[in-house]
Amino acid sequence: MMKQNKRGQMIMVQLLIFFMAISVMVAMIPAIREMLDIAQQSDGLNCPGYYYNGDSGNILSYNASLTKNTLACLAIKLYLPYIILVVLIGGVTKLISGRVSEGGGL
Repeated sequence: MMKQNKRGQMIMVQLLIFFMAISVMVAMIPAIREMLDIAQQSDGLNCPGYYYNGDSGNILSYNASLTKNTLACLAIKLYLPYIILVVLIGGVTKLISGRVSEGGGL
């Protein structure tokens, strides 16, 4: 009977799941970006430097006469890079530390 390498098989399955998670994340980036843009508009957080579709004269662009929430705007700008980093670091960590239980115990 041929002995199978269960650890090697598990690493390949985990690698496949990791690449699938990255693919889903990349596919969702435009939708997440759209929601973040809606939050930055002048009828929301009124983030400094935000221009609706690149048009500074649009009513939804930054309006200096309205109140602004600078800390929330900073958090929104950092939101997407942190999500990407968490998925990448978490996936690589899972790949590296993944173990196959050889015995029946914990």
